Amino acid sequence: MSDKDNINNEILSDEENASPEASIQSDDEAAANASDNDTSSSDTPENIDDSSENDDDSDEDDFGADIDLPLPTEEELENIADVDLPEFSQPKEQEKKLNSLKNNKFLKYLLIVLCSIIAILIVIYAACIVTLPTDTVANGVFIENLDVGGLTYEETLHSIEKTYMLENQQITLTCQNQTFTIDGLSIELTARPEESAQKAFDFGKSGNKLIDGFTAMSLLIRNHRIIPVANANTEKLNEKLNEFGLQIFGERKNHYVEITDDKAIVWPGSTGYDGNPDTACAEVLESISNELFYNIPVSLASAPPDELTLEQFDLFVYKDPIDAYFTVEDNKVNIVDASNGRYIDKDEAAALLQNLTEGGEPVNIPYYVSYPAITTEDLNSKLFANTMASYSTSYGSSTANRASNVARAASLINGKVLAPGEVFSFNSTVGKRTVANGFSTAPEYVNGKTVDGIGGGTCQVSSTLYNAVLYSDLDIVSRTNHMFTVSYVPNGQDATVADGGPDFKFKNNTDYPIKISAYTGGGKITVSIIGTDWEPKREVKINNSTSYASNGDTLVRTTRTVYANGEVINTETLPSSTYKQHKTE
Repeated sequence: MSDKDNINNEILSDEENASPEASIQSDDEAAANASDNDTSSSDTPENIDDSSENDDDSDEDDFGADIDLPLPTEEELENIADVDLPEFSQPKEQEKKLNSLKNNKFLKYLLIVLCSIIAILIVIYAACIVTLPTDTVANGVFIENLDVGGLTYEETLHSIEKTYMLENQQITLTCQNQTFTIDGLSIELTARPEESAQKAFDFGKSGNKLIDGFTAMSLLIRNHRIIPVANANTEKLNEKLNEFGLQIFGERKNHYVEITDDKAIVWPGSTGYDGNPDTACAEVLESISNELFYNIPVSLASAPPDELTLEQFDLFVYKDPIDAYFTVEDNKVNIVDASNGRYIDKDEAAALLQNLTEGGEPVNIPYYVSYPAITTEDLNSKLFANTMASYSTSYGSSTANRASNVARAASLINGKVLAPGEVFSFNSTVGKRTVANGFSTAPEYVNGKTVDGIGGGTCQVSSTLYNAVLYSDLDIVSRTNHMFTVSYVPNGQDATVADGGPDFKFKNNTDYPIKISAYTGGGKITVSIIGTDWEPKREVKINNSTSYASNGDTLVRTTRTVYANGEVINTETLPSSTYKQHKTE
C-alpha cells in the first residue's frame, strides 16, 4: 500500500470514530457550528486555530512553542495534494439557474424588438415598392443643389436650363507632381440639360423592383445628390491647360534670328512647354463626363527648340530688293520708297550655324546687300517728267457763253490723273452740263440742227483732248465724230460728247501715271498729256484721207503711224468718220 493510500485510510478512520455532530457539514453549517461552539475541542486544524484566537488569556496554546510537531516531508505534502476533497457546488448551480432565467427574458425581449423592427421595415419597403414613381423623378433627388424630386422629365429639363450649374465647380489637375486649379466659370463649365435631366429621372428606375425598393427606402433616410453631366468650352479649357503647361515646364523658345544693319544674330532657344494641350483636353473632358473633378492626371509635355536648318535661316535672312513704286488715289500720286534686299553666303552660314547650341552663346552670321533697280530718286525723276503730247484749238469767234463753257469744261478735266491701265471718261469727269454745274446757254448741234442749249462748246474741249491723246499714242476706247464737220479740228479728228449720248474714252496704256493739263486763254484752249516718255521716245503722225458720197456726205479715213528712232513701230487704222452735208436753217 502506498503512502497516499495510508493517508486516505487514516482520514477515513478518523471520520468513522467521530460523533454524528462531527460528520461532514456544508460550509454554511460549519460556520454556524463554529459560532455556537466557541469551546469545541475538535482535533481539526480549523478548530485549533479558532481556540487559539479565542483564548486570549492563556500564556500558551496547544500549539505553543513547547510542543514540538514534526513538519511534513516533501513526499507527504505531495500525497496530501493528491487527496480528492468533496466540492460544495449547490449555491453556484442556483446562481446559474437564476442567471439563465434572466438571460432568457432579455433574449425574448430582444427578439420581440427585432421582429417589430423587421416588420416595420417590411411594411415600409412594401409601401416604397407600391409607390415607386414611374413618370416623375424620385423624391429626395437633387441635381447639384437643385431639388428635382417629384418633377417630370420636361420639368426637370426646364429647371436645369434656368439654372447656372457647375460654374462654381473647382477642377484640379495634376501633372509632374504639380497641381493646377480651374474654376468652372473660367471654362464655361455647364450642365448638359438633356443628359442631366435623364440621369436624375432614371435614378431608382432600374427595372428591378427589389433594388428600386431599397433605393426608395434609402431616399427616406437621406437625399441623393446627382452631379450633372458636364460640358466645357474647349477653346477656353485649352487656354487654361496652356497656363498649366507653362507653369510646369516654362516657355519654350525657338532659335531666334535678329537682323541688324550688317549681320544676322542667331539667339539660342530653350526647352519648354510644347504648346500642345489636345491630349490633356481630351483627358479632362472624359473625367468630368464621368463626374471626376479632382486630381485629374493630364498629359502635358515639354519639347526642345526646333532645329534651325540652313534653308530656314536663309528664308529668315533673304529679302528681295523692292523697287520704288507709286499709288494713285483721288488724283494724287504717292510714292513708296525703294528698299534694299539681303542674301547670305550659304557655305559661310552653314559653318557658323554648327556653333548654335541650346543655352550657348548667340551666333553672328554676316549677310550681303542687294539693291533695287528703281530707287525712290529714279521714280521721282520720271513721274510727270515729260509732256507726251499737246494740242491747241481756237474759239476766239465764239460767244461769251460758249467761251465760258469751253473754259468750264477745260477746268473740270484739268489735273485729272490716270493710273496705268485706267480708262478716262469725258462725261463722267465733266458731269452733267447744267447751270448748277457752271455751264451756260450757247449754240450746239441737236438732231442735225444748230440750236441754243446749255453747255454748247463742250465738244471743242473733248475734240482738243482727243487730238492730244492721239499724238501721245494712248489707246482709244470710244470716240464718235460729229454729224457735221467742225472748224476747230481737221475732219476725222473730232470727238463729240453729250449728256446721255456719245462719250469720249481712252486708256492709259503706259507704265506710269499720266495727268491731263487743260487751260484756256486768249481765245485758245490747250490740252496736254503729262507723263513719262516712252522708251525709246515715240513720234506720232496722223493721216486723213477724204472722199465724198453722191448724197454730199463726207467720208474720212484716219490712220495713226508711230515712229521710234525714225522707224515705224506701229500703224493703226482709226474708226472712219462720216459727216452729213450741213444745211443752214
